[in-house]
Amino acid sequence: MAIKNNLERTPFLWVDFKVDNFEDFSKAIHSWSIDYLQLDGGTFNFHLQQIILPEIEITHALFDCHLDQKGYSPDDMWTFAILGEDSSMFKFHHRTTQDTSTMIIYPPGGEMNGVTYEGFHVYIFSIKVTHFQKLTRELGLDSIEEKLAKLDRVQLAPSHADTLRVQLKDILAIASKVKNKVITEEERNLLLHFLPIKFLKEIAAGIGCAKEKIIQDKDMLFMEIRAYMHTHIHEPITIEDIAGKFNLSGRTLRHYFLQELNTSPKQYLTILRLTKIRDELKVQTREQGIIEETARKFGFYQMGHFSKVYKSYFNELPSETLEQV
Repeated sequence: MAIKNNLERTPFLWVDFKVDNFEDFSKAIHSWSIDYLQLDGGTFNFHLQQIILPEIEITHALFDCHLDQKGYSPDDMWTFAILGEDSSMFKFHHRTTQDTSTMIIYPPGGEMNGVTYEGFHVYIFSIKVTHFQKLTRELGLDSIEEKLAKLDRVQLAPSHADTLRVQLKDILAIASKVKNKVITEEERNLLLHFLPIKFLKEIAAGIGCAKEKIIQDKDMLFMEIRAYMHTHIHEPITIEDIAGKFNLSGRTLRHYFLQELNTSPKQYLTILRLTKIRDELKVQTREQGIIEETARKFGFYQMGHFSKVYKSYFNELPSETLEQV
């Protein structure tokens, strides 16, 4: 697609946003109702480029870190994602993507359960439900919504995935250079009709052989265990307590976490507690003993060890977090 300088009529919103810390990132992401938890600590890099029209959004997002993501996609949009050509893989709904030809499908208001790793980046095409339904009727694909609701991914032919990826990449590159951020009526039609029709045809071609979403019992158990950790975070629970509650051996529990999140249950619980402590310190008044009181509230009783662990994860001491209040 070429964005011309003549006959420009329709404005679009352009977003180009970079952050190098998790706190600024979590404040900025609003359109998706998702809770993020950084699992590796330290360096965090996020870059978002996005063109937004009322009917569609085209996005490139880079998450260069180990990130746990749980929540819901926008309830008024269908969203389709293709990994970058050199991206690391994405664990989505307990299954890792096969390769960069995998298209991830987010239905409107659909549950999102994913894990990204260093080097992950993705191209995303989102389309409003009303516009999506209008186009599917025009194409005679009225039943595609019902079929897509049963899927969470479609495996495309590598050449087809490359074509769609390059199309999105080129649109973003050109849009970034347009100074007054407006497009002609012809270009608007290309974005609102040609591009989504191209996506729909590729999806329709691959949908027949796609596997329907299957939530296994072990996946449900794993989600229940994580929910238990979140809701009992103030209690002095141990990994042994958790394993016993769910009639698991410590080895099996560890295997679950390593398989799903590439981290141990102990590390996950520690990160969860540290994150909660930091959230509380950022809104506390600076008074004597508040750091120790907050740390103890989440199960840390040796202040020297706590400060060391906190510093290694956030690159700052608890006292430095408190000074920012």
